Amino acid sequence: MSDTVIKTLLYADDQVLIASSAEELQRMITVMNDAFERKGMKVNVNKTKVLVIERNELVTECQVMIGDEKLEQVNEFVYLGSLFTRDGKCEGDIERRVKAGNSVNGALHSVMSSKIISSKARLAVIQRVLAPTLMYGSESWVWQKKHESRINAVEMRALRNKESD
Repeated sequence: MSDTVIKTLLYADDQVLIASSAEELQRMITVMNDAFERKGMKVNVNKTKVLVIERNELVTECQVMIGDEKLEQVNEFVYLGSLFTRDGKCEGDIERRVKAGNSVNGALHSVMSSKIISSKARLAVIQRVLAPTLMYGSESWVWQKKHESRINAVEMRALRNKESD
């Protein structure tokens, strides 16, 4: 098993393994778990999840184990602020960003509608706070017109709040 290639995304102590089959994933997990144990580390099985991404409606049950413990299979998970779902689509992540943008709009409403804040400052807030909140992770989205409309609606709401004085 030492020839197993482990495809992984790493950030701090968060890790995502990427495999094209349950068998490949099991091999990667076994190799990694053995390496961790040799270094005196232990994988937290309760925090370790399996997500099978499929384009069809079928739900493939994936039996992946660490030792004698079966890993939980989930329909979605958040990694570094982006939502990954069973269908591999970005709609859920975009909806999360739209909700976050609406929350920012709500939190900034009193600032944005204040008469003492200049239009230039309001626009700067939109560009530096709202836009990054909305667009976080967008590099990995497959853009469609409906997504653009959802994002634009949140930005337009902020601009209308800015102009409502």
